[in-house]
Amino acid sequence: MTATVRAMSEENPTKPLFEDRKTSELLRVTNTSELVIALCGPMGSPLHNVAETIKDALVDKYGYEKCAVVRLSDFIRAHFEKVGEPDAIPAEPKSAKIEALINCGDKMRDQFGASILADLAISEIRIDREKQGKSGDQYVGRRVCHIVDSIKNQAELDLLREVYREVLYVVGVFLPVTVREQRMRADGFESEKIHWLMEKDAAGDAPHGQTVSDTFPQSDFFLRMDTSSTSELSLRVERFLDLILGAKIITPTSEESAMYAAASAASNSACLSRQVGAAVTDAQGKVLAVGWNDVPRPFGGLYQTDPENDARNAKDLRCYNKDGGKCFNDEEKDLLADSLTKTLGEDIIPAGKRELAVERLTSDRKIKGLIEFSRAIHAEMHAILNALRVAGDRVRGGSIFVTTYPCHGCARHIIAAGIANVYYIEPYKKSLATKLHDDAITERESDTHLVRILPYEGVAPSRYLSIFKMKPNSRKAKGKVIKIASKVARPRLERSLQSMPELEGLVVKSLVERGLIGEVSSARSSTDDGPKAA
Repeated sequence: MTATVRAMSEENPTKPLFEDRKTSELLRVTNTSELVIALCGPMGSPLHNVAETIKDALVDKYGYEKCAVVRLSDFIRAHFEKVGEPDAIPAEPKSAKIEALINCGDKMRDQFGASILADLAISEIRIDREKQGKSGDQYVGRRVCHIVDSIKNQAELDLLREVYREVLYVVGVFLPVTVREQRMRADGFESEKIHWLMEKDAAGDAPHGQTVSDTFPQSDFFLRMDTSSTSELSLRVERFLDLILGAKIITPTSEESAMYAAASAASNSACLSRQVGAAVTDAQGKVLAVGWNDVPRPFGGLYQTDPENDARNAKDLRCYNKDGGKCFNDEEKDLLADSLTKTLGEDIIPAGKRELAVERLTSDRKIKGLIEFSRAIHAEMHAILNALRVAGDRVRGGSIFVTTYPCHGCARHIIAAGIANVYYIEPYKKSLATKLHDDAITERESDTHLVRILPYEGVAPSRYLSIFKMKPNSRKAKGKVIKIASKVARPRLERSLQSMPELEGLVVKSLVERGLIGEVSSARSSTDDGPKAA
């Protein structure tokens, strides 16, 4: 039996693949070295610099034949007339241009779907694949990378992951707010517009808007930039590429191991709001203890699942299993709002308006952000208590790794415990940590005389095992280390060409049906100057 498959081997693209070999080998040789790297970062971060650094490294050091940057803002420029704004993108001033791009992008997502810019990026990649050509009716694996600069919301991220799976890596790029402000001022942005634009970028005011603050934490690799030089950026980028291409034997940093421990601890939590994990390390980076957010039990510790002594969970009195299951913090906030309206009296709030007043109070950011009524101990406090119990004074001068930015309640305990550094992944807008403790806490990496709260840098916990766990004996042959030249190193997590072009084709078909592009076959004549409107 000699049936061929659609994809061709990269090593010999002219030779069909036959079933005269093992099935696993037959499937493996359909894999491609292609990469899609999506960048995500808050406004003012050096995303373009990172894109160019990755591009240069892949071509110069890793032997990629092509590395193209696909800028989502170019699609807005190419298609903005379709949302009814023929003069929507002014060249100057900078703030007006960015505001117009954000507004047009929001309208495009509203009209064509929240993932529309990612749809168009996938179409651009598909067009490039068509230009490359086929061997007969079969796609040929390529050593090519497309860098998507940059994704802004959940729908874009979800679509890219659905189509490219293992081939996709999302890199989160972060600069402190003060540094981003300086960069934007130097680039000609009006000072009075900077904060407003940053907020609109981080958390748009519509369901179809930009939500970078929610999307960024889901990155696969984080780059924290402060005042980093070009050479430092190159070193960080090369480590990331060495990891995904398997070009070197690289083990986790102490920071990556600590954040993975924190993320693992978070899975113990049964909190109805969010799962948070924390890990405390000493000054040398050794993990002393972990913690998570959950309800404390009598005489120490937290409630946990105990199948041996409590098979029916009758003794587990966490919020999900107490009084029918409810969030006690939310309940108390509702009671507070109701009490406030009663206190104001009917002369201020008529009886017919009380229900509306309670609804508006409970949706107010300040009241909605109250955390004082929660039954759960926070992950940071749990981790610190555990660390002090087992390691005592070794906590002083150490660090705490938290999956979410600490609240102001935890911040004072972190300061009092003598911890020097806090590293986090997810932002937490409700926190007043720096406002209430600006004498003790800083978000600037260079301010080593204060307790630093910094974004985490390194491999995301969600990618920790897939990147660092190796197959047995995959690092040696005949007792010697296997050395792989950078220019021929293949991605450790590959994807078969069997399904990827088909998924791209479905996206392209939907764009054609919506009138945003012409048929892909006719798009092959497009130049590399940017996307073309239909």
